[in-house]
Amino acid sequence: MMFTLRSSLKTRILLLIGSVVVLLMLLISSVLLLKWRELIIQKETENAISISKTFSVTVIDAMIFEEKSVVQKENILDTYVDNFINSLKTVQYVALFDRNGASILQAIRHENGRPDRSTDHELTPQPDERVTIRRDPQFGWVLEVNLPLVFSGKHWGTATIGFNAQPIRDEIQSIFFLLLSATVLITSIVLIILFFSIDRMTSSLETIVREIDKIDFVSDVDISLPSQNDEIGFLYHHFRLMMDRLDVSKKELEQAQRQIYQAEKLASIGRLASGVAHQVNNPLNGIRACLYAIQQNPADTAQTREYLGLITEGIASIETVVKKLLGFARQQSTSDHVININDSIATVANLFDLRLKEKNIETSLELSKDIGSVKIDHHLFQEVVMNLLLNSYDAVGNGGIIQMATGNKSASSVFMRISDNGCGINQNDLKRIFDPFFTTKEVGTGTGLGLSVCMGIIESHGGTIEVQSIEGNGTSFTITLPRADADEITDH
Repeated sequence: MMFTLRSSLKTRILLLIGSVVVLLMLLISSVLLLKWRELIIQKETENAISISKTFSVTVIDAMIFEEKSVVQKENILDTYVDNFINSLKTVQYVALFDRNGASILQAIRHENGRPDRSTDHELTPQPDERVTIRRDPQFGWVLEVNLPLVFSGKHWGTATIGFNAQPIRDEIQSIFFLLLSATVLITSIVLIILFFSIDRMTSSLETIVREIDKIDFVSDVDISLPSQNDEIGFLYHHFRLMMDRLDVSKKELEQAQRQIYQAEKLASIGRLASGVAHQVNNPLNGIRACLYAIQQNPADTAQTREYLGLITEGIASIETVVKKLLGFARQQSTSDHVININDSIATVANLFDLRLKEKNIETSLELSKDIGSVKIDHHLFQEVVMNLLLNSYDAVGNGGIIQMATGNKSASSVFMRISDNGCGINQNDLKRIFDPFFTTKEVGTGTGLGLSVCMGIIESHGGTIEVQSIEGNGTSFTITLPRADADEITDH
């Protein structure tokens, strides 16, 4: 159970909340990354535009100067472009176009860092101001600025400047790894805190589970739960209240069980009444005859003395029978005694002897002399024997056979078996014979509680009761009980 608790509740909570935390952290990190990326690109774009516009002023000045002089403008523009590329390490290439879109000048940064105009890197002018970031097959990632050259409302041409965008990409990539590391770190910390929090909660539940496992209806156990001022403490409190209600229910159940045992015992006594009546009536008839003889001849002291002895013997016989009945019928408080079950079996068989003789039932007692002692209440065990014996008595006809045997089943248990050659039990009924109030007997001859009571008594003392029966070929009940410890004293 503990393993199930850990593998289901704790794992599911951890997976659920952990997944939510991971998703939230990824979402927050993605938003931060996009926002940061946008700010970096915006900053670099504004910087590139600012540089490009500054450069365009010098280009327009050179074009105006060249237009008004005889010096070719390419020479001045070459100088301006070379200086521009040399002064700014981030510039990859510069291209100038006239107002008709024809190329005036194109220069790129050579591998040695110097400008180079011998290039087949062809660019096309754009009509409006535009900034793009793209991957160029020659220069890699570039931030390209297309800037119209306009002064005093006059369009002089277009300038295209490519800036190295790899530092931007590297910065964004470093931010990505920084956010990823922060996400992993924060998520790990949250999950660790979550794990220990859930572990504390589930350990509290496991405490309840351990205490629940201690509960049974046989022995009294002390439930120990800590005091907490939270929902778990509230659960502990109501668990204690439930335990109090269970204790009350247990006592009421034990009382009801004792009443059921007593009712079944009285029912058994009622069924024995006709047989016991003979054991009382015979001595009474003898006493009556003796008293009559004394009354007829009171002067015969010798006869009177003899008859008084017979009367005393008859009264003692009646007293013995009545004591047996009272001892069996009296309700006793349930307690565990260490007994030899042979004594209880012999007592019940002796009490039932006359009833068996009425139907000429042959009774065989095979009681092992070296049988181990058993820890069970002897009154309850007698009741079990009486119920099983009554069932066999009802099952056999005149001249039937009932066999009772005991012995050591193993080093740790003993057995008692009651077998008969009666009518047996139907296989469909065999599954239900231990159900309360189930009986196959005629109305008025059985309560349907006998076998149910027997099972309750035996199982409450750690034993088992089994039945084997073939319809028309007899029934055998076998009771197994654990042996008492060697240091416990046997009650006689």
